[in-house]
Order: sequence, then C-alpha cells, then structure tokens
Amino acid sequence: MKNIKMNISRIMNGIHLGSIYFAMALLVGMAIVIIINVFMRFVLNSGLRWGEEVAKLFMVWFTFIAMAVGVKQGLHISLHLLPKKLPVKLDKILLFLKDFITFIIALVFLIYGIKLVQFTSRSIMPATEWPSSILYLILPISAVLIASEALMDIFGIEDYPEKIESIFNKGNK
Repeated sequence: MKNIKMNISRIMNGIHLGSIYFAMALLVGMAIVIIINVFMRFVLNSGLRWGEEVAKLFMVWFTFIAMAVGVKQGLHISLHLLPKKLPVKLDKILLFLKDFITFIIALVFLIYGIKLVQFTSRSIMPATEWPSSILYLILPISAVLIASEALMDIFGIEDYPEKIESIFNKGNK
C-alpha cells in the first residue's frame, strides 16, 4: 500500500511540476504576443489580427493552471481565526472539511466546465477561427487537478511539496 501511495505521489508531483512549467510558458507566451502586438501597432501601424485573442486564451489558461497549483501548494488566501493549538482530533476534522469542500467545488467546476465546453464548441473565435471551447477547456482540466489534490489529502497520500519548492529555490540559497 505504501508503494502505491509513493507511486501516486510521484505521478502527481510530476503533473504538478509540468503544470508549473506549462503556466510559465503560457505567461511568457502571453507577454511575447502582447509585446509584439503593441510594437506592431505603434511602430508599424498594423497589429496582429489574432494577438488579442491568443493573449486572452493564454491568460485564461494561465489563471486556471495557477489556481490548481495554488491549491497544491496551499497558496490561496486563508483566514486563521482559530487558535493554532487546537486539539489534534478537531484539527483533523477541520482539515478533512477543508479538503472535502475543495473536492466538492472541484466537482462543480468539472460538471459545469464540461457543460460550458460542450455549449461553446458550436461557436468559433473570430480572429483565429478556433472553436470557442478551447478557451474554456482548461476549466474541467484544472478541476481534475484540484479534485485529485483534495483526494490525495483526504486519503492521506503525502505529496511532498517541498521537493517541488527545492527545484525552484536552488538559485536562492
């Protein structure tokens, strides 16, 4: 059983690391498209016809990937209204409740994200002529990532976020 948990943890950390690099690529891509478009508009008096649409697509995808990464890393805003020295049993109940609510929210994202993708698959984005569903496809993808992180916490599968942090903090030491 411990070996299975370690394999799941290793796979999820790989997915998480890939998500971070994908989000970084989206952010860089968005910046490049915007810079090129601004340069072309103000210097060459002609912009990229598809630039704004692609930059918006990158921004939406970046936002939802970053949200999933934030859930894994515990980076979202939280309130610490209760004393830190709660009884262990109560602390475990509250952590379970947090993970369960996160899982339910992810399920809502998944269900309505799939419906949104299906609904928008019949229309196209005007500049790129891509299906509009591409813009919203990230919603169910990020929902799966968030739900899997919540399930890992609920079932006590350690995810070792410090391993991910150590990859990005090598230059800061």
